[in-house]
Amino acid sequence: MRAGWSLVAAMALAAGGALAQGEPIRIGAMYPLTGGGAIYGVPAMAGHQLAIEEINAKGGVLGRKLESVERDDKMNPSAASATMKELITKDNVHIVLGGLSSAVGLGMSEVAKQEKMVYIATVPKTIQMTSDKLHKHVFRIASNTDLEGDTLAELVSKYKVKNICHLQLDYAYGHDLEAGFLKALPKYAPGSKVVLTLKPKLGATDFNAFIPQVMSAGCDGVVSGLWGPHFVSWVQQAKPLGFFDKIKWISGGEIASHEVAVSLKDEYPDNVISNTYELWYHSQDPMHKTFQAALAKKLGTQETPQWSMLGYNGVLFAAAAIEKAKSLDPDKIAEALEGLTVHTPVGPLTIDAKTHQSNTGQFWGPMVKQPGKDYRVMSPVEFIQPKL
Repeated sequence: MRAGWSLVAAMALAAGGALAQGEPIRIGAMYPLTGGGAIYGVPAMAGHQLAIEEINAKGGVLGRKLESVERDDKMNPSAASATMKELITKDNVHIVLGGLSSAVGLGMSEVAKQEKMVYIATVPKTIQMTSDKLHKHVFRIASNTDLEGDTLAELVSKYKVKNICHLQLDYAYGHDLEAGFLKALPKYAPGSKVVLTLKPKLGATDFNAFIPQVMSAGCDGVVSGLWGPHFVSWVQQAKPLGFFDKIKWISGGEIASHEVAVSLKDEYPDNVISNTYELWYHSQDPMHKTFQAALAKKLGTQETPQWSMLGYNGVLFAAAAIEKAKSLDPDKIAEALEGLTVHTPVGPLTIDAKTHQSNTGQFWGPMVKQPGKDYRVMSPVEFIQPKL
């Protein structure tokens, strides 16, 4: 066995040429660790760290330990791009994972293109990344805005929403989610129409100018992509006005995640149907129970956040690609990622060889109260996995 590992290591050195004997494989990770985006970024980094720890405990990759080189992307595209370039040129990482907002993800992807470094987008969802701005070194294991928009249109039909108020954030994710939704709407709900479209700025905290417009527009449902702190602020300002009493809120942006549910607790409103990548209280694959138990131990809480799984899966794909490539050469890692299947806590996921998009699904359903809990849970739970 040792001879086999030595041979693999020698092949890695010959093909990649980037490591001295015994040097670790450096995995760059960028998430928002401060500010409003930290509600997602900190859990994502925890999942990333858990995967690194587990892989190292089993001997690493190509006989070498993984080393996590972590940075705060500050949810700022310019700062994130500069930080990613430093990871590549100064910290000499061998692959980069992460990003949260679509604007940051696009900036990181552009740096990856310029520096010919593999970037796996674990959270950003703008369709641009895997369509008109696709390049050899960018891959995505999150969902995308066309897939999410398609499901939103399907839910509009399911819940019989006729007059729609469309509420998206004014940046790449919001614009692309709107386009994906409008493209799918005639297919699922040809009798429904958008009566109002509003686009608050990314990072907005005051929605008092928008709430009355929606309440007076005559819509019976809102289709939205407000995520994390944006949705929390909207609820805190709109719920006291009775906003959610009659208006159904159908949303992407993973506001069904436990981190959002627990941040609002009893303030979480009725009539919300949304999505999440993972639910600590729901397993559809045996691997999930093992993952969730390990994450609960690491974080010191049974009720774990969903974003950790995306950070975790990013490392699984990176490690599997390097192992398959038997090299640290970015071009060889990119080739290994094309068509690669990895077993994850939500089952096997595959990256499409042409689009570089994984078939990552999401859980969708209404958020409801349950006895003995001071936060909402999804029930019933439906897992929707795309066919790419």
